[in-house]
Amino acid sequence: MIIYNESSSKFISHVLEQRIESVLLDRVQEKMNHSVSPSEIRSWTNSLPQMAKILRDADLKDGTHVLLEYKLPSTEKRIDFLITGEDKTGKQNAVIVELKQWQKSQLAEGDGIVKTYLGGRNRETVHPSYQSLSYKRFLENFNESLYEGTSINLSSCAYLHNYIPNRESEPLLDERYQSYIEQSPVYFQFDDLLLRKRINDAVSEGKGDEIARRIEEGRIRPSKKLVEAVNSLFEGNEEFILLDEQKVAYEKVLSIYNGLDLETDQKHTILIKGGPGTGKSVIGLNLMNFLLGEEATIEYITPNQSFREILRKKLIGRSGFVEIRSLFKGSAAYVDTPNNYYDVLVCDEAHRLKNQGHMKPKIEGENQATQIIRSSRLSVFFIDDEQVISNKDIGRFELLKEEAEKQNANVHVVELDSQFRCAGSGNYLEWLDNLLYDKKQDIPLDGDFDFQVVDSPQELYDKIVKEKGGRLLAGYAWDWNKNPINGKLPKDVVVEEHDFAMPWNDPNRIDWAIHPEGSEQIGCIHTVQGLEMEYVGVIIGNDLTYNPETQSLEVKRENFKDKGARPAKPKGKYAVDPLDQLVRNTYKTLMTRGMKGCYVYLVDKDLKNTYMGGNNKDKSH
Repeated sequence: MIIYNESSSKFISHVLEQRIESVLLDRVQEKMNHSVSPSEIRSWTNSLPQMAKILRDADLKDGTHVLLEYKLPSTEKRIDFLITGEDKTGKQNAVIVELKQWQKSQLAEGDGIVKTYLGGRNRETVHPSYQSLSYKRFLENFNESLYEGTSINLSSCAYLHNYIPNRESEPLLDERYQSYIEQSPVYFQFDDLLLRKRINDAVSEGKGDEIARRIEEGRIRPSKKLVEAVNSLFEGNEEFILLDEQKVAYEKVLSIYNGLDLETDQKHTILIKGGPGTGKSVIGLNLMNFLLGEEATIEYITPNQSFREILRKKLIGRSGFVEIRSLFKGSAAYVDTPNNYYDVLVCDEAHRLKNQGHMKPKIEGENQATQIIRSSRLSVFFIDDEQVISNKDIGRFELLKEEAEKQNANVHVVELDSQFRCAGSGNYLEWLDNLLYDKKQDIPLDGDFDFQVVDSPQELYDKIVKEKGGRLLAGYAWDWNKNPINGKLPKDVVVEEHDFAMPWNDPNRIDWAIHPEGSEQIGCIHTVQGLEMEYVGVIIGNDLTYNPETQSLEVKRENFKDKGARPAKPKGKYAVDPLDQLVRNTYKTLMTRGMKGCYVYLVDKDLKNTYMGGNNKDKSH
């Protein structure tokens, strides 16, 4: 979606008449029905006159076109400024200009990462050359009018019009960023002549209206090059082979997709139910790979940001194709998407869907499930009601079914039972369900899954982290102070009896599960849901205890510290506390992240000695 598409002469007039802000505000309201933040208006006021001055002095022929606020499809990212036209050889060009009000910056760790003052404090962000180049590559891989080999040549740069560089040791020009700068130059305050020449060389002859129209109307779908890159990840890779009922579920989705009637608006929704380790993600990723090859417009949705980032990094790392990350979206990305814009949307971990996204406008009568179903002809949801771990999680089976029926979608249900995680041990899951949900059945724990109860959190760390290379996890029974103290994460997870303390996972590191620093931090449920590791160690806090008198588990509301996930306390002496189910679900989810084994330390002694008494630290299963 492009908010503003006008000739360069009209753009200059809007700026000189001091109307550009009001014009953009009207267009945003008209096209997006959104309000605009004061900071965004300030950026228009401060940056667009600078570009108007560049264009006014660039000696451009009439017909050069300016596009402002190009919203990249199903993302929150917008291209600030894009200009189209022909050069003196008759070649069609489009130039992206990323506008920044920065005044200084610092070097930072990470590929293409810098530090600058944003939002009231110094923050890590991407280098302007990387940002503008990433937008260019996105368009080249998703907008058909700009695919490699088409007649429009797309280039990019960044303009920091308030920034006076240190010519001797400017952080933004450091050698570590040179590969991005070479592809997408960065211009500073006194580089206006250089930027003017670049624009003149590209679009001086005008005739940009048709180019702008093609870009604005270009069909959004992955390029052949990107599809081939994704396909190469799956060929011969045993990690993605479909087994038994996984294959059945996969073929069910394809049969429904092949039967879609593109002449009508008839929708289909497929609800695939399966517990931990039943291969839901493997099915979903195979579907995305195949349907991309069929030229379907498809995206893969994961509400959990950490899970999404791990999937992206694993696939990008194998392919070297950064644009793969644009195929994976969060569940809040479909607020404004038109009806049936996508052929297929696949939503993994659908039980984590919310009523609305963080910082998103609330639309009456809609939630994230509504928006996903509305946005696609075929919506596929992978769900497990027993992994609902917060009062904000709405994606239960019945709600998804109800939302689909409201939109007159044909609903199909598929169930997965076979266990492909936890050493393929269905026995372990049956035993765990019996233990956590007080089923009081006589189920011995046997099989190949390595389960142990240890005597101290330090022993848990030694066995899981040092010996097995795994990760420690914990229930939300400790407060989480997310602000560093003297540059270090506070050690919030404390077990005084054993003089043990470790920090929660770094909230700014969403790749915690695969980053080396993660071994010295404890993962929370919101970080690890959807992920799997060979071995995990779980600290069961005093939010889950054992009552010898009733001979059953008890959830202690006062010891559960996740205020955002905690439902209101029910009224009435005999009312069932919904937090009880959420805490049990949390520990089931944590204790099923391991593919080969799970060791636990229990803070509550009655729970350790009585309820898990048959599973001492010397016995593996």
